[in-house]
Amino acid sequence: MDFPDMESLKFSAKVHKFREPKKDEPEDVYREALADHVSKIDFIESQEIRHKVGWDKFDDTQQTDTVLRRMCK
Repeated sequence: MDFPDMESLKFSAKVHKFREPKKDEPEDVYREALADHVSKIDFIESQEIRHKVGWDKFDDTQQTDTVLRRMCK
């Protein structure tokens, strides 16, 4: 699943019972907070949120980040 913009993040936040963005909160800050929240529920979806694209579109850097985050848990 892709999460390219703030609207897709807000939809995901609602699904995962996460807070609304704070006033003037930058998208990248909200994206990280939401991804951290979702990681406890669905690790792969959290990485899709973090990287803006579905797992099947991850580049090498994003794949490495996913593996490292999983190993460090």
